[in-house]
Amino acid sequence: MPRTSDDHLERAQTELGQPELLFRISRQRFLAKLSLGLLLIGYGILANYYWWLRGPATIGHLELLLLFVPPIWGILLLWHMYRHRGLYVLIYPTGLLRLRRGEVLSFPWSDIDQIRVRMNRSDGPQIERDYRGELQSCWLPVDSPIFKLGDAGLTVVRTDGEEAHFGPALTDYEQLAEEVQKRTFTELWPRLLARFNAGESIDFGELAVTWHGLEHAGKRLSWCDVKELVVAQGKLSVKQAGKWLPWALVEVDTVPNPHLLFAVADEAQRHFAPIES
Repeated sequence: MPRTSDDHLERAQTELGQPELLFRISRQRFLAKLSLGLLLIGYGILANYYWWLRGPATIGHLELLLLFVPPIWGILLLWHMYRHRGLYVLIYPTGLLRLRRGEVLSFPWSDIDQIRVRMNRSDGPQIERDYRGELQSCWLPVDSPIFKLGDAGLTVVRTDGEEAHFGPALTDYEQLAEEVQKRTFTELWPRLLARFNAGESIDFGELAVTWHGLEHAGKRLSWCDVKELVVAQGKLSVKQAGKWLPWALVEVDTVPNPHLLFAVADEAQRHFAPIES
């Protein structure tokens, strides 16, 4: 008989000890979204029945929106909840453990090569420095949508290519995203900073950073001209000082390790900031 997620959870806690943090699918949230999904599907069935068999049976943009979009949302919502059933995420000092329907995946912090974050918006990076001003941690607070679950998610990727995805169906998803960013930052930042200080070009998907500035699509923006990096409507926007339109605009979930990108941008802007007289 195959082991269940609860069996693996008990075994993990027995062999590895109590995790520092434990995340699971919230029963209340699961039931609420299950009810919503069924309600949207039920609405779609009734609306289509009365419209096509009892009503005018005409078709247009508004009819397509009202008749088909709600049940499709309901089906996607149920599918999302089905995929994440029995999911547990355990945080240990040495790494992250994912348990799902008898499957066990481990992600030691030292083996995580990159993370990707899907978010609709962010209020900006949270940066921590020590008493000497040295950067200790950087992470992006994430939002947790109630209905559009596809607008949020966290993906961790090991150096061997194995990856796992976590979404807002988990309890305290915002805290999980924060912890993963903080702990991977501790492992990845020293090497990235050394490469940056050595003058190497570091790729972040469509963007790249060098000692001289940001690069995108064959153009370069010096650090002195970078106004800020922001996340809004699912996109990472690089704003240029004195300009209205973004200098570069990319999907945020295509940027590997966005917390490191914001960190190196903050470091560079601090170093190259003009000296006020």
